[in-house]
Amino acid sequence: MNSWQFFKEANHRFWHHWGSYISIVFWTTMLIGAVAVPVFTWLTSWILRMGNIPYVSYTNAIEIITGSPWVALGLLAELLALVVVIYWQFAFILLSIVNIRQEKPRTLWAVLRKTILSLQGTSPVTFLFFLGYFIIIVPFGGLLLSSPLLNKVKIPDFIWQFLLQNPVATVAIVTFYVLVGYLGIRLLLTLPLMIIQQVRTVPAIRLSWRKTHGRVWFYIGNIVLIVGTKALITMLVYLLAYFSQLYLDTTKLAFAGAMVNLFLMELISEFMNYYMSTLVFGLMISGANDFRQLRAASLLQFSRPKVRHWQRWVTGTALVFLTASMVAFNAVVLNGHALSKPMAISHRGVDNGNGVQNTIPALRKTAKENPDYVEMDIHETKDHQFVVMHDENLDDLAGIDKEPHQLTLKQLTRITVRENGHKAKIASFDQYLKVAHQIHQKLLVEIKVTPYDTPNMTSLFIQRYQRTLLKHHDRIHTLSYPVVQQLKSQAPDLFVSYILPYNLTFPETKANAYTMEATTLNDSFISNANQRHQQVYAWTVDDIDQMDQMMFLGVDGIITDQLHELQVEIKDNTDHPSYANLLLALMSELGADSKN
Repeated sequence: MNSWQFFKEANHRFWHHWGSYISIVFWTTMLIGAVAVPVFTWLTSWILRMGNIPYVSYTNAIEIITGSPWVALGLLAELLALVVVIYWQFAFILLSIVNIRQEKPRTLWAVLRKTILSLQGTSPVTFLFFLGYFIIIVPFGGLLLSSPLLNKVKIPDFIWQFLLQNPVATVAIVTFYVLVGYLGIRLLLTLPLMIIQQVRTVPAIRLSWRKTHGRVWFYIGNIVLIVGTKALITMLVYLLAYFSQLYLDTTKLAFAGAMVNLFLMELISEFMNYYMSTLVFGLMISGANDFRQLRAASLLQFSRPKVRHWQRWVTGTALVFLTASMVAFNAVVLNGHALSKPMAISHRGVDNGNGVQNTIPALRKTAKENPDYVEMDIHETKDHQFVVMHDENLDDLAGIDKEPHQLTLKQLTRITVRENGHKAKIASFDQYLKVAHQIHQKLLVEIKVTPYDTPNMTSLFIQRYQRTLLKHHDRIHTLSYPVVQQLKSQAPDLFVSYILPYNLTFPETKANAYTMEATTLNDSFISNANQRHQQVYAWTVDDIDQMDQMMFLGVDGIITDQLHELQVEIKDNTDHPSYANLLLALMSELGADSKN
């Protein structure tokens, strides 16, 4: 049997019981999102609160382990519990699909009992393998299991951008993913063998390796067909909705048509996600069973219960409630109330490479585009002054293997830096600040911190610049939590944002705002910030789809290297947009949700 033949057979099986398959994946995902996610979120906050730890980041990870070992153990125990819940979700969906394929689609309690029994027979090695199975071994793990608990298992975009700038790193990354992709396919059947046939971990790995021998392209072909079908159908429905809305916008049916089109887009997006997951699960089940038809004489036995009317009533009521909620939400979105109008913030004072980052010529050019803020960086120098510079080494921009703290301000301002085909002198913070205020450009100043800074660096900064920063409504942000604390204690009127490279849990700080890396930013973080009257800025957002996503999340500011594109997108989405444009913006938001 080739890939196409199996794909056709898999589709036949899916459509034979599509309602049961969709219900299983939908209700399991809903249960995880409604119960497990809030519980784990609360538990993380409680553990940190008991240990008097305001935040979790790579900057204080060692400090937590060495200074608060009980907190570290609590977080580790929570991580293990989270893995167990994700394993349960995977096992329950897998066993449910097996059960449906055996023509017994309503024995959910029996499936639940079997899932619990499968958990009892697992070992720590099983869970370690399972964790790697989705995070490392299977790069297409998100195609298989869409779990809200896995949403934060991401590599931030800024790390990718940094790595991909290096050709050697790029080749290494591509090679790595080719290898793990190959391993992922060879080990694809391991968990089904462990869960369905109760094979132990190591024998299951060997058996999966044997069963997939000579079939790598078969599995690749099926995955391509499944993902391609999902993408094609979704794209066609989106295009139909968009082009029909272009016409409807010229009629009196514009709003009604937009409501129907948006509902159709949401429906097809969710349906195709469940379709994709079900077919990939089915591929694993069939492979584990050597592509033989599952029989009632399988290791799994389920009794056939009587049809219970209450089950239909609960499902029907839930569907009516969800439909009503979607319609109400869509009405809010289409009336323009669901999108924020964020501040447009130029990253390092440039727009699309119009100059050298953090230099005065680039500032003057960019300020002509009227950004709400220009974000820029400062370092302390050898003589305890402040220079405008992002990198901790001058090598990339100036070809000099020196760090800012090794040179005086006078030495630094004589150096020419080059980037994007432009060149300029390094500026002192005093010079940069003076020009910004002359041209009425507000700044978002990032205070860079190194181990070589003087102990009173923050105090020096406050003494020299507090008055002028307040007068011109400039703001500050920094990756250093001690600097945030010092600024808010010594100069409480200054607006200070704490930079977070990863969203693990919501921090408890006195910062006025959070500058959050966009990859793991979600609506929960935004909601928590709003409740505490703290703002949220997303960085660094250069992709139009991601700009739309941040606006739908409701961020207060977007930091970007593509200032003009961001300004145009904000105007298109918020300045009396057409319904067709709103649908176009929502397509990226629905796409982001489907990946999560």
